[in-house]
Amino acid sequence: MTEKQIEFEYLLRIVLVGDSGSGKTTLFMKHAEQQFCQNLSPTIGIEFHNKFVEYQRKMIKLQLWDTAGQETFRSISQNYYRKANSIFFIYDITNKQSFERVYQWMNEAKQLAPSDLIKVLIGNKSDLINKRQVSFDEGKLFALENDLEFFELSAFGNRNLEDPIYYVLEQFLKQKESEQNQIIENNLALSNQIVQIENINQNQSCKC
Repeated sequence: MTEKQIEFEYLLRIVLVGDSGSGKTTLFMKHAEQQFCQNLSPTIGIEFHNKFVEYQRKMIKLQLWDTAGQETFRSISQNYYRKANSIFFIYDITNKQSFERVYQWMNEAKQLAPSDLIKVLIGNKSDLINKRQVSFDEGKLFALENDLEFFELSAFGNRNLEDPIYYVLEQFLKQKESEQNQIIENNLALSNQIVQIENINQNQSCKC
């Protein structure tokens, strides 16, 4: 069955952002092709991959967008914030500067992305323990202070790779359920208003 023939209920877009060299493309390739690639060239502009996931008996088309971390392509990457359901802010635990620059990526997302964005902070390369410059507690505290969910993982060591995806799937379906419940409540309220108006009109007709 081709991709076009697969029926799905929801489209979930996840954008990967972070400094060049933070490991976004490696993680992207790991999810897209289930393989680890070392010494990858930096992403030019943006790349995306479609992946179908069945979760809680719902077929979801998961679209991963790998954005360029270089300043040259920043305007291209920013265009995709507006369509995102979730953003992974990725830093390299062996590179303190990549962690400090997460603030910049967050500010861009705050200005451009939807208000109901599912935000995740990811410390990558957790297998490189001896080269660590950002502690787990630093990442966790930053996430708590900025309303982010936090994960540390390693594409090389296959550590916790699926955890952020499953978290986003869970939150995304909760959002959709809430939206559907709100629609039902609005329709019910509208129906009640119509019934009340009809009753008023009927009573007025009887008086005549």
